[in-house]
Amino acid sequence: MTSFPHPLLVADVGGTNARFSLAETPGAPLVPVCRLRTKETPTAFDAVEQAIAATPSGARSLVLCAAGPVLGREARLTNAQWTFDGADLARHFGLAQGLLLNDFEAAALALAVLEPQDAIPIGTPVPPGGGPKLVLGPGTGLGMAALVTVAGRAAPLPGEAGHVGFGPIDEEDYRVFPRLERHFGRVTSEAILSGPGLVRLHRAMAPDFGFDPDAVETDPPRVAAQAVSGGSAHARATVAAFLKHLARFAGDMGIVFAATGGVVIRGGVIASLAPLMDEALFRALFEDKAPVEALARAVPLMRLPSDDVILRAMAAVGAQPDRFVIDYPSRLWRI
Repeated sequence: MTSFPHPLLVADVGGTNARFSLAETPGAPLVPVCRLRTKETPTAFDAVEQAIAATPSGARSLVLCAAGPVLGREARLTNAQWTFDGADLARHFGLAQGLLLNDFEAAALALAVLEPQDAIPIGTPVPPGGGPKLVLGPGTGLGMAALVTVAGRAAPLPGEAGHVGFGPIDEEDYRVFPRLERHFGRVTSEAILSGPGLVRLHRAMAPDFGFDPDAVETDPPRVAAQAVSGGSAHARATVAAFLKHLARFAGDMGIVFAATGGVVIRGGVIASLAPLMDEALFRALFEDKAPVEALARAVPLMRLPSDDVILRAMAAVGAQPDRFVIDYPSRLWRI
């Protein structure tokens, strides 16, 4: 399959922001075009129109990832009102080609183009092996996807790891878990490992600090800021517990996929909490997987300080579509 017609517009669309960049020719460096506030822009059509208007020469193709479910040529944001119909977008803007991806599907594809400078090792660096790669990230929810190699081509495997059960391990957990607000009737990984989950954990730990759970801070960024500033022992303990659970969960998922290619943690939540991360402890909890510690120790562990590599991955799909295993016949906007 030949490259998508260029100039190629790529977009990373979340519930809060939408970022657009442009590749003038296949393999050319990406040039940032614009950044929009999702909830301040009425529709996806309005956003694409603004982005194309901001390019020097328009766009002939669009590859876009959305933080929500994607079905063929259609997508809907989970935490905003935007919907996407690829065929309609192609007709409306006269695009020669286009593709919609889920945000973590795109994040998995990014693992195929990841450069050493794109990621920061957590703890002592571990050389990557030839096994699957995994990306996960707490945000509004908890996303995860894997990347495997099939006959030399990169194949993303989206998943729903945010909805698996989550259980207590140490004394703190056994004290705090009975107080956690149930998420759809269960304590799931996402019920803790997300922005809203940070608040649930903060409330559940409030009695340990003499606070009423209904009277504590309920804004995730403010909980994180209070912890980083040192202004609240309660917030700092909440973040320490959150990072403990994230390390354990990341190690569990690394074992599930035997991800010797590496586990990468991304997203705004981990970026805001990174100043409080004890990397040696995080890595130790990640590896504490008896009786398979040897497998866990063989899995590289990193975090992404920036999501720019995801835009690069979408540009790579447009430039070299045959490099990736994607169901193009059912998903391309123009056949």
